[in-house]
Amino acid sequence: MNLPAIYEPPRTASPVIAAGASWQASDDQITARLLLAMLRRRREVLLLTLAICLVLTLIWTSALPRIYRSSADVVMITKPTEVVPGDAEQEPGVTTRTEDVETQIQLIRSREMTAQVLDSAALLKDATFRIDAAKPRSTLDNMLSSLGIDRAGGAADIGSERELREKAITYLIAHLDVTRVGNSFNLHIAFDDYDAQRAALIANTYARLFTTDDARERSRANATAAKVLQTRVDELRQAANRAFAAVQGYRVHTGLLSSATTSLTEQEISTYNQQIAAARAEAAQDAAALASARGQLHAGGADNVGEAASSQVVSTLRGQRAQLVVKERDLSQRYFDDNPDLVTTRRQMADLDRQIAGEVNRSLRGLETRAQASAQRLSSLLASRSGTRAQLSTDNGALVALADLEKRADAAQTLYQSYLQRYNEVVAGSGSEQPSARLISAAEASILPVSPNLLLNVALGVVVGVLLGGTLAIVSELSYRGLTTLDDVESRLGIRALGFIPAFRTVEPHAASPLDTVLDYPDGAFAEALRNVIVSIRQSTSAQGKVVAVTSAVPGEGKSTIAACMGRALAMAGERVAVIDCDVVRGHLSRQFGFTSGEPGLHEALQSETGLAPRYEEQGSSLCIIPITRPFGKGERLTERGRLHRVIGHLRNDFDVVILDCPPILPIAESREIVSLADKVVLVIHWRKTIDRVVRAALRQLPMRIIKDLGVVLNQVDMKKQVRFGGNDAASFYEKYRGYYG
Repeated sequence: MNLPAIYEPPRTASPVIAAGASWQASDDQITARLLLAMLRRRREVLLLTLAICLVLTLIWTSALPRIYRSSADVVMITKPTEVVPGDAEQEPGVTTRTEDVETQIQLIRSREMTAQVLDSAALLKDATFRIDAAKPRSTLDNMLSSLGIDRAGGAADIGSERELREKAITYLIAHLDVTRVGNSFNLHIAFDDYDAQRAALIANTYARLFTTDDARERSRANATAAKVLQTRVDELRQAANRAFAAVQGYRVHTGLLSSATTSLTEQEISTYNQQIAAARAEAAQDAAALASARGQLHAGGADNVGEAASSQVVSTLRGQRAQLVVKERDLSQRYFDDNPDLVTTRRQMADLDRQIAGEVNRSLRGLETRAQASAQRLSSLLASRSGTRAQLSTDNGALVALADLEKRADAAQTLYQSYLQRYNEVVAGSGSEQPSARLISAAEASILPVSPNLLLNVALGVVVGVLLGGTLAIVSELSYRGLTTLDDVESRLGIRALGFIPAFRTVEPHAASPLDTVLDYPDGAFAEALRNVIVSIRQSTSAQGKVVAVTSAVPGEGKSTIAACMGRALAMAGERVAVIDCDVVRGHLSRQFGFTSGEPGLHEALQSETGLAPRYEEQGSSLCIIPITRPFGKGERLTERGRLHRVIGHLRNDFDVVILDCPPILPIAESREIVSLADKVVLVIHWRKTIDRVVRAALRQLPMRIIKDLGVVLNQVDMKKQVRFGGNDAASFYEKYRGYYG
């Protein structure tokens, strides 16, 4: 349905409708029902557009390259089994992090691994792969591939082997897709290629190299490390031996044969210090005794020397002298000095004094000797201690250099031990390398390509086709000015719609022609539609409405058939009906009823002064036909000098209904005069063929008094299609009551 109130400039209704008739249509609103009705009306446009889109989709799909995807799944081993005891790389509790997974993904996508895949799968020996890697496929290649024709040619333009290798690596990386499955440690390795078998081969090669590459690299690294470590261990062993030899040589050279040498020297010095202290005390004691003895000797002679008493001889001599002194004192008291006993006693005392003096002198010389010996012993100890101290100083200096040499020797020995331990670990771990991943699902050749996705493309084609077809259908419907429903007639023309006449073949039952359908099936849908129009005509006119003019805007609308069928339907209802063929140009109604030239007809009635027309009654009914049986003269018209007026006047008196089959309004000017003789004018419009501009042009030719009594009939309505157009008239609900007539 068209929407003039929305998409056209506003127009006021004809005065016939503007007078307040209840059938004046209001502005339509765009609703889902309205859009659905538009799509149903333009179903052919929608289906054609959809078909075109599907065809283009199939062509486009055939032009796309056939891409096959094969995928393999690998799982990363997060906790390898410990094979070599004490392997630092296989400590329990070490887990794989998310960053490690991303690193492995980048490793798989690296050019180095891709180059290994290229060599391992021997792809460069495949001529088809060489061409695909060097040159992208064209649309023609894709179409030929869809037909099963392999790509050929182009081998001469591949370039050098080095360039081809780089292009092949780039091609593999571009078609490789490595993803992590969720948050797990599973990696999904997928490869897209024009060949399904080749895609599976490349995906499996990637997976195999990834699962074995780590172990292979470890084995190669261990072998290299063992070789390097062996050389280094030998060098470090020699360096450690040289450092140890240097330490021992320095010990021998410096006399530091034992690590306790310095401690012994220090102990010796301590002993010397103790001996020197004792010797110094002894020397002082001896010197003091000597000095005391000498002082006593000078002060009082030998008798005052206290040290002398320490001599046994002196003590004995002094004892003897003491006895002589007693004897001499006793004798001196009794005898004179010349007494021989006294003289002898005194001589003995003198001898004893000489002996005591000599013995004291000998004791003094002994003290001197002892004092000298003590002094010499002290000097000797001091000299020995000085030598020992000098040796200790020398040893301490040597110990600094020795400590440096020992540190170097220890460092060399430690480094040698660490390298030796690492070398032993590498040698022990060689041959026990484990892969960091394992294959859990190998790639298989795909039967159907992933691109283009025929079902998806067809679905998209259907969606695009439906959307585009719907848009074109709505646009074409909005731009279409043909009249489809009675609502269209009243809203766009402002004229009363009297009803519709179905195309007789679209209703059941029907005969070979419209007239035969009315005759054979008087209770059918076609005849009932005619009666509906007749009732609408009678209800829409205030006059008696005996004379009804049936006309159209242009030829080919079916007005003559409607006039004849209406006449037959009225006659079958028992009314006296006369149908006049007023179309002098075509005379289609006369031919419908089988009238030929030579018989009296309308021409003779117009020439008669009485205006009486020959009446041809249809056999079996009260229908009378006034045909045109001979051509009129050039320029001759029916309404000249009121001739047609007289004929119609006579027929008014004799018939209940007079139907005028008038010529079209636009091509025949006389039509306006003929329709002015009728009580009611029926304007026949071909359903969905005649556009509203044509009808408006015809209405402008008619005076207002005729338009007031004018009604529109839609003719040739396809009842099977009309139900799709969503109108509000009876024809739109034909599916609801079509079985009623059966």
